[in-house]
Amino acid sequence: MNKKGQTLILFVILIPILVILTAVVVDVGSLEFTYQKLKGIVDESIKEYYLKDGKTSLENTLEYNDLSKESYEITEANNEVSVYVTYEMDSIFGKLINISSYEIKINRKGKIQENQIIIEEGEQK
Repeated sequence: MNKKGQTLILFVILIPILVILTAVVVDVGSLEFTYQKLKGIVDESIKEYYLKDGKTSLENTLEYNDLSKESYEITEANNEVSVYVTYEMDSIFGKLINISSYEIKINRKGKIQENQIIIEEGEQK
């Protein structure tokens, strides 16, 4: 029995699968990186809210980090501030399967408790 060519067939079958898996890993990694970066920006802006001059500092920090006024919503109530950010990120490889972009939503809430700034997840919208 001649087994020449079996390796070539396996190679031809596995290469597209490896390329697709690599593309998924890159897209998910990029998505997670952007999510963590935005979460850090929102947390820092909430700290600025309490350490400086309130809503103005918060908005300035968000806008300094390229978040437009249309992409965030600020709610102040009972000595708490909530920041809800919606951000659209272009897909790198998702376009191959008809996904052109991803929407990232972050909702963080800050308050002062025992002279410390506490930042936590806000309620999901």
